[in-house]
Amino acid sequence: MNYILLAIGLVVLVKGADLLVGGASKIAKILKVPAFIVGLIIVALGTSAPESTIGIISGIKGTNILTLGDVIGSNIVNIAIVMGLTAMVVPLTIDSLVAKRELPISLFVQGLLLVMLITGGVLSRFEGIILLLGMLIFLVFIVSKSRAVLKKELPDTDFEEDVFEYLEDQKVFTQGKGRVRKKELPKAIVYFILGLVALIGGAQLVVDNAVFIANSIGLSEEFIGITIIAFGTSLPELVTCLTAVIKKEDDIAIGNIIGSNIINILFVLGLSSMIHPIIIGIDTLVDVMAMLFFTIILMVPTLLQGKITRRWGFLMFGLYVIFLAYKISVLV
Repeated sequence: MNYILLAIGLVVLVKGADLLVGGASKIAKILKVPAFIVGLIIVALGTSAPESTIGIISGIKGTNILTLGDVIGSNIVNIAIVMGLTAMVVPLTIDSLVAKRELPISLFVQGLLLVMLITGGVLSRFEGIILLLGMLIFLVFIVSKSRAVLKKELPDTDFEEDVFEYLEDQKVFTQGKGRVRKKELPKAIVYFILGLVALIGGAQLVVDNAVFIANSIGLSEEFIGITIIAFGTSLPELVTCLTAVIKKEDDIAIGNIIGSNIINILFVLGLSSMIHPIIIGIDTLVDVMAMLFFTIILMVPTLLQGKITRRWGFLMFGLYVIFLAYKISVLV
C-alpha cells in the first residue's frame, strides 16, 4: 500500500507543479509583471518545484537526507537517463556556449557541494545560505545576459532559449486580444492554490511513504531518494527533452537539463539545509562524486564533437545501469 501511496504522491506532486506554474504565470501577466521576469521565475519554479517541495517537507520533518538523495539522483538521471535516452532516439546538437558557460557552472556548483560535504560531514544552515546566495547570483547572471529576450530578439544562451520559448508558447508577448483579462484572475488564483495544495500534499505522501518503505525493508532514506524519488521528479524533464527533440529544438532540451541541475543544488539543497542541517555518510560522498563524473562525461562530447551521438547516449545509459547495480550491490 505504501508503494501505491508513494506513486500517487509523485503523480500529485508533478501535476501540482503544472497547476502552480500555470496559475502563477497568468497571475503575473494580469498584474503586468515584466515578461522576462515572469518567464525566468516560472521556468525556475517549474524546473525545481517537485524537488524543492520535498526539500521543505523533509527539512521540517528532519529527514532531508532524502532530499539530498533526490537531488543527487535527479541530476544523475537527468544526464544519464533523460539525455542518454533522448540522444539514443535522436542525436543532440550542442551549442558551443553550453560547454563554455552553462556546463562549467554546473560542474563548479557540484564541486562546491562536494567540498562542503567533505569538510564537515554535514550540509549546515550556513552552507545552505551560501547555496541560496549562489542561486541569487545565478539568477542575476541570467538576467544580465538576457537583454536579447527583453528586446524580443534571439536569446544567446540555452537557458534564455528555454525562457523565450516558454514565453512564446504562453503568448506573454502577445498584445491586445491575446492578453489575459483581469476577469480571469480568480480562476488563475484557484489554479495556483490547487497547485500549491497538490504540491504540499504530494510531497507529504512522498516523504512519509518513502521513509516508511526505507525503514521497513532496511534501505537508507538516501537510497530511496536517489532511485525511486529521483526517477519520479525527473519525469517532467524527460517529457520536456523528448518533446523538444521531436520539435527539433535540441537547445531547449539541453538548457532544461543543465538549468535543472544547477537549480536543484543551489535552491533545493540550499533551502532544505537551511531549514534543517543534513548529516551525511561516506555513501553520500560516493554519490556526489558519481554526479560529478556523469557531468564530466557529458562535457566530453560537447567539447570534442559539439553533439551527443547515439553512441554517447548508450554509454551514459550503460554507465547509469552500472552505477545502479553498484548501489544495489552495496545493500546486499
